Amino acid sequence: MMSNAKISQVVFWISVVIIFVGFMENINELRYDIMIPLIAIGWVLHFTYSNHKIDSQSTKSFILLSGIIALIALPSLLKIYPHVHNLIKYTYYSFTVGMIVKLFSVYSTFVFLKGDTDKLERMIKYVLILNLSMFFIQFIIVFPTGIYIDPLKLITGESSRYGSDIFVPLIGNIYRCTGFYEEPSTYAGFIVVLLASKLYLNPKVDKLVILSALSIILSFSVAAIVYGLIIIGYFLLRSKASYLKYILFLLSPLLVAAIAAIAIQRLTSLGGDAQDIRSNLNDMVFSQQLPVLIFGNGALGIMSAAAHVMNTTGAIFRLGIASLNDNGMWLFFIIKFGFFGLATITAYLFFKSKSLLNRIMFLVIFLTKLSFLYFGFIFYLFLVFNNKAVLEEPENDAESEIE
Repeated sequence: MMSNAKISQVVFWISVVIIFVGFMENINELRYDIMIPLIAIGWVLHFTYSNHKIDSQSTKSFILLSGIIALIALPSLLKIYPHVHNLIKYTYYSFTVGMIVKLFSVYSTFVFLKGDTDKLERMIKYVLILNLSMFFIQFIIVFPTGIYIDPLKLITGESSRYGSDIFVPLIGNIYRCTGFYEEPSTYAGFIVVLLASKLYLNPKVDKLVILSALSIILSFSVAAIVYGLIIIGYFLLRSKASYLKYILFLLSPLLVAAIAAIAIQRLTSLGGDAQDIRSNLNDMVFSQQLPVLIFGNGALGIMSAAAHVMNTTGAIFRLGIASLNDNGMWLFFIIKFGFFGLATITAYLFFKSKSLLNRIMFLVIFLTKLSFLYFGFIFYLFLVFNNKAVLEEPENDAESEIE
């Protein structure tokens, strides 16, 4: 018979695996073949050592967020203008159940850890470590050898998009490592979410945080380079005065120029097509009628000009536009819920986040190519909704890491 302490440890590691696998968006439904049995085991073990107690705060958050999910899709279901239901295969049931299943998976881990913020932070740190380990193994091996370790191909049969068509003298080919994801921008986006979650619970800028931010830049996704530099720049500004800090500031123009050169070369290597389809997406979104721009197309709708293709082939690129979340989560919010929806979620996160660091991090999340429908964002939203932010101190001990 295992002791309560050992059962608690088992449940903790089950929670780590649930969140780690949940974030692996590119393996699609396969995630739930792993997660659902683990969640079931976790609940059984939880009741064996918790005296049948369930964290009340997390339960309240789960019920409230589930209700909000059910409510925000109702205008689309009822076709209350300007919300529409023009995605035939995407029903009210599939939206609400899909979102609530993800929410329940997140909620389960909070219950398993009894709402303990220290354990939650430690869980997030282990998920970060797993992702960073794969990224840096890929990075260290592929640059000198050209051999790329691709776990996604092993799991799904689909290759990651790690090539870049960029060649730099003295370095050679530039590879864009993807970790456990299909694209470097997806990897960078989920690292941002995990980083934001970790810093929300503990604003200490430690070595793991710095490595995470560096990996975002080293993914060499053009957008990730921009928001990676924003994050690193803030860390440097907040750090204590030191010789290393001054040296980095002196070298920063050179470092920024080198990274910018790689980003520009990446954009050039893509030709005009990549930028054109992103620009076309903006044009299609902002050419909609004013009520649609204000309130969006709804949870079950998209722009009418793209609905037919999405309902038939799904090959939206044939319309000459990028994927709906390619220009950033902020635009996807506008497509679904308009400027009103974007302003509402921004205002809520702004006031709930309390500190400048947390506000920068959630704004950076909005710049990523992630969808707010993804498990990772639901995890972050639940965390913020359920927990109070731990604020930075004027002279945080963590700042001594950048010395």
